[in-house]
Amino acid sequence: MRMTTVGIMADPGLPEKVARRVAEDLPGMLSARSGPGVSWKAEVSRETLPLTEEGTIPLLARAGQLRERHGWDVVVYLTDLPRSHGGAPMVCELSADAAAALVSLPALGLDHFSQKTRRLLGALVDALQEGTAQCPSAPEVVEALGHGQVRCLLADGAGDVSYIVLPGRGNRVRLLAGMVLSNRPGRLLPALASCVAAAAATGAFGIFYASIWNMSDALHPARLAMISVVVTAALSGWLIFHNSLWNRSRDPDEPWRAGSDNASTVITVWLSVALMYAVLWALLFGVSLAVIAAGYLESQLGHPVTVLDYAHLSWLAASLGTLAGALGSNFDSDEAIREATYSRREHQRRQLADTYDD
Repeated sequence: MRMTTVGIMADPGLPEKVARRVAEDLPGMLSARSGPGVSWKAEVSRETLPLTEEGTIPLLARAGQLRERHGWDVVVYLTDLPRSHGGAPMVCELSADAAAALVSLPALGLDHFSQKTRRLLGALVDALQEGTAQCPSAPEVVEALGHGQVRCLLADGAGDVSYIVLPGRGNRVRLLAGMVLSNRPGRLLPALASCVAAAAATGAFGIFYASIWNMSDALHPARLAMISVVVTAALSGWLIFHNSLWNRSRDPDEPWRAGSDNASTVITVWLSVALMYAVLWALLFGVSLAVIAAGYLESQLGHPVTVLDYAHLSWLAASLGTLAGALGSNFDSDEAIREATYSRREHQRRQLADTYDD
């Protein structure tokens, strides 16, 4: 029985997690598709290739060396770097001659992430083994991705290199969602240590002032919600401006890319700030329950109090603290915030292209 080894290289972070999940089931899936006579093995390697001057990953040029070094028959590279080709989000780049494929995970969107990757790798490995990588079976790829807007583009003058792209505005939204997922917004909180400390200190200080108690009691929940939106948006805008996260570069061939980059930045930063706000509210809520006696709060507000009154007080205090967080963010490292805002590959691409708005 012939043994065929599929090597799955992956960038650190989300790609590596997906690769290890996929590797568990991929051999069984490939065995069922290929029938008897061939056994399959999948190996995962946490490995990165240096970006080219254009900010791309030269997998196909180095595929032969990688397969020889690891003893692989086929190599698939999973990356969280968003790619595009021909004015559309690109899912993968592949070549049967190189026995290699590069998969850009952000183009898969948010839903059923690992399942899509597993099915897609099954279709791609089949195409590479059968020598049909110039145009992998469209039904196979459509089934793997879960929708029908799929096109296969051949590279000009590049042998059998082909690209699978997802045309249409809807797929640009899917790419944007995948970019935000790859950025992992929660990673930004540790980089905002000074911002969080200033927000917590200011919010806790506000809890001790009776004027804040009366103000929170007088404000309608809808107004409190509006204040929350305003302060989180204000802090998000300040972090983007102060840390030069806005991308002013423009590609005349693909003008939508800069818009997608900036949209993913805004969403990633806002989600991080919203998470900080929620954590701050929970902390202040616990402090208010522990510090302020219900009887004393009743005497100040002039009516019986419930847990909702403590929640409203913490709500307003969290908003005040979030505004103060902008001052604390001045003491956080710009480079640490940039590294935490973007996936590792996207951060490297921005550094290489110098697209940070300095």
